Amino acid sequence: MTELAKTVADDQQVASPLPMTYASEPLVIENVTASHWDNTCDVLVVGYGGAGVSAAIEAASQGASVLAVDRFHGGGATALSGGVVYAGATRHQKQGGYEDSVEAMYQYLKMEIGDVVKDETLRRFCETSNENLQWLEEHGVEFGDNVYSGKMTYPPAGYDIYFSGNEKVPDYAAAAKPAPRGHRAVGEKYTGHVFFERLRESALRMGVRFQPLSRVTRLIVDAGNAVVGAEVSVIDPLSPAAGELAKIMKGFNTYGRFFASTTRKAMAKIAALEESAGKTIRVRATKGVILSTGSFAFNHQMIETYAPKFIDIVPLGAMGCDGSGIALGYSVGGALGRMDSVTAWRSISPPVSFVKGIAVNREGKRFVTEDTYVGRLGHEIALQPDCKAWVLIDKQLHSEAFKSALQISDIPLFEFSGALHQIHNLLRCTTKGKTLDELAGKCGIDADGLQATVAHYNETMEKGVDDFGKNTDYHRRIGSGPYYALDISITNRRNPLPSIPMGGLYVNEETGEVRDRNGESISGLYAAGRAAVGIPSGFYVSGSSLADCVFSGRRAAAHAVARSE
Repeated sequence: MTELAKTVADDQQVASPLPMTYASEPLVIENVTASHWDNTCDVLVVGYGGAGVSAAIEAASQGASVLAVDRFHGGGATALSGGVVYAGATRHQKQGGYEDSVEAMYQYLKMEIGDVVKDETLRRFCETSNENLQWLEEHGVEFGDNVYSGKMTYPPAGYDIYFSGNEKVPDYAAAAKPAPRGHRAVGEKYTGHVFFERLRESALRMGVRFQPLSRVTRLIVDAGNAVVGAEVSVIDPLSPAAGELAKIMKGFNTYGRFFASTTRKAMAKIAALEESAGKTIRVRATKGVILSTGSFAFNHQMIETYAPKFIDIVPLGAMGCDGSGIALGYSVGGALGRMDSVTAWRSISPPVSFVKGIAVNREGKRFVTEDTYVGRLGHEIALQPDCKAWVLIDKQLHSEAFKSALQISDIPLFEFSGALHQIHNLLRCTTKGKTLDELAGKCGIDADGLQATVAHYNETMEKGVDDFGKNTDYHRRIGSGPYYALDISITNRRNPLPSIPMGGLYVNEETGEVRDRNGESISGLYAAGRAAVGIPSGFYVSGSSLADCVFSGRRAAAHAVARSE
């Protein structure tokens, strides 16, 4: 067995996703040419978000006929995102005053993502990042040059590029020259919708056909298990059912997607409408089917099965992120990978006062540098006993935190760092204790461990060298009480964790073809974006998911078009 096959096999000791989705076992057709088809195309794109529209444009640009289908109206998680693309050695960085290199980008990302993809794949991702950014610009997405150099999970209004990961954290900066690589699409506030709309418009001009309200319920294969098409359940966009579905989705997108019970009710209603009003058609794809349906963030059962630590998280994305594409790939023998990998964003800044404090676990021990990227903080919290952690600050920092929250005016509330959210954290998620022992008792933290940690931390602050490499800008002793502990545990429902699953189908990293459980490519089937294991599946850095959608979507389409029927 090859090393790749062993890696794939080791990941397959998991439950089948089929019973957790509406996807079913494939339809086997002996004589493909003699069978009836309701529609035919060269490339069928399933799921029309960032990866899907990138694949559609790439295939159409090479002369292929493309049909894209989406369970809803397209856009997916991409349209709801910040519209940030991670890229290096770009003209925008240079015009903003920063020199960057492919090598620095590669070395930095290698530290973050580990061995989730082969080194040559990561290097190719870095080498083509500027090319892909220019490709996006050719298709109407605009990027600017104004660099924000401070610490923020999303750039403030008026800024275009920022340090979207751990690039400036001393341990990382020592190994790879830091540069701001988070390129935000130009537009107001969160610009994922602008990013998607520009690409959608370009795809339309290029002749890509788009069919909304269409969910693929099963793949169609020939006698040799090559994927030749799909069965699609379609709701007439002019039907009463479509109107009812639109009402449900409007309520869901306005407020419902942040509440688990509301989400599940909305999903149940939509599923019932789809079952009653959907008409099944068969689509022949002569070159290939590309699964680009997003993650399984909104599939509660899949989260509970594959990533149970994150069962209480707030899913980020769109309702179409239901795991269906992953299940479809699995149904024809596709291998699952990194299904327990979830990026969870725990933000403690702003206010910067919390970064000057210390993050501790139930044992009272520090476990991470407090100025780390929000995704790294969430990741490390998940590794602590019972997934529990707190940020400890003294009375002066607490006072500064309140003043900071009242001064914020230019950060989107949606971003989970707005003024109201900070005040909520300070009032509803923070525990007060006159002494460290009293605070430890109220929180369930080991008092002796906390006392020892604070004493040691203060000693290191006097010396100006932090054990975890915290930037000197945030060095400060823990002063006198009363003391305050912000609950940043994954299980804190008052301060829920926004997150996205990063696992999916294993793919051939040269072609984007889905791999089976023996590590072999499945003919005619591709996966891209969050339906596949990709660059962010080891560890997510802001902008790496959209960048990977473009990278993997174009890769899959290029190979499919060149493939012989």
